[in-house]
Amino acid sequence: MMKALTSALVFGLLAVSPASLAQPAQPETFTAAQLAADLEEWENWLFATHPDPGFSMDVAAVEARFDAIRAELDDNYTRREAWLALSPLNPLFADGHITLRLPGDDYQAYLDAGGAEFTLPVRLSAEGLQIAPTVAESAQVEAGSRIDRINGQEIAPLMEAALSRIHGDSDGLRRHLLETRFSQYLWALTGGADIWVLNVTCPDGSRRTIRLDPSRDVADADHATSSLEFRGNAAVLILNSFMPDQTPDFHNFVDEAFAEIDERGTDVLVIDISENGGGAHMLSDHLLNYLTTQRHTPLSAVTARITPENQALIPGSEIGQVISMPFAQWVEPPADWPHRFDGRFAFLVGAGSYSQSIVLAATVQDFGIAPVAGPGTEGRANSTGQVQLHPLTETGLEAVAPIYVFTRASGDMSADPIIPDIPLSGSREEQIEALIGILRSTH
Repeated sequence: MMKALTSALVFGLLAVSPASLAQPAQPETFTAAQLAADLEEWENWLFATHPDPGFSMDVAAVEARFDAIRAELDDNYTRREAWLALSPLNPLFADGHITLRLPGDDYQAYLDAGGAEFTLPVRLSAEGLQIAPTVAESAQVEAGSRIDRINGQEIAPLMEAALSRIHGDSDGLRRHLLETRFSQYLWALTGGADIWVLNVTCPDGSRRTIRLDPSRDVADADHATSSLEFRGNAAVLILNSFMPDQTPDFHNFVDEAFAEIDERGTDVLVIDISENGGGAHMLSDHLLNYLTTQRHTPLSAVTARITPENQALIPGSEIGQVISMPFAQWVEPPADWPHRFDGRFAFLVGAGSYSQSIVLAATVQDFGIAPVAGPGTEGRANSTGQVQLHPLTETGLEAVAPIYVFTRASGDMSADPIIPDIPLSGSREEQIEALIGILRSTH
């Protein structure tokens, strides 16, 4: 999924004293004329690449915002500041596959120059920005503590500035991206610092000031990309990625996992894709081989922008053309498959489910393969795909847009997210336990 950074010059962000700022080499700057040229290039490329911009965005509103930003450009900008100036367009696209982002190397260069990483896990709640429940016991602050200021800057305008520049299908997805990539967004908004000093309000109402310690103030543990655990007669299979570069490891892990599930005689299975940002269908197809013999397809129709890469799939098409047509990719799992699971199972989805994991959830729903549980997704069940990357000529900022719009197998063309068959709320752990209980009681 997109690794877009986001922030906002328009909000006049983070008043940190110069003494606390990291001091990398003087960055290259760009003129307003260069930004204007990139803005025009981005707009032209976006509308020449996306097959159906109206699928997710109000095109007139987007065009008006391009014009408004163009009129406001003035002075010189570093690349980070250029991104701050242009990124208010990102939320208007209403799609996690469309964004303008800073190159990832920029954030790494900041860290390499001695810049501080914000290492505490956070979550956004009605009370504000809080320390997430996943915080390690070693941390100086406990879960639920509210962050009131960072390096003297009030949190509310900082969060407003970030959310006004983050891409995504919905407000919920944008909030999730801010939580999971907070350190990158904080750097993009502020330029970074040598240290992070936090003013916090603890759950008991007391107030503290702490200097962030990266050796202590961390998440409890990073979740492995894939994991398997057993709880009595139940197994929990956590799959946090379907990225194609992980194919051999994914296949090996899934093969070994189902062999062990079979060996143990497990009859209840939760497949947790609630933090799976997507990837390739070949991986989720391999997973489904262990779960069903049902013939299935992830989609029923497609709208495509014809490019040199996909032209051969549609004979007679022309580069740049947009074609809408019925299109299925039927998969027939082998009749005989070792260690195929024959117990009760369900998929758990959440705000972190996106792209191919949403496609998978829609597929198992549409073909009655398994129920889908959780709070639902923040991304649409019908999605875009096959993202293209276009570095802008002047600044090197990276524009991203899809060339496909997919319709789920059922033919439902609504803009709805995945609606769970088994609605669940609470923490991830609470949802897993509740779902195990429901599956155990199902006969």
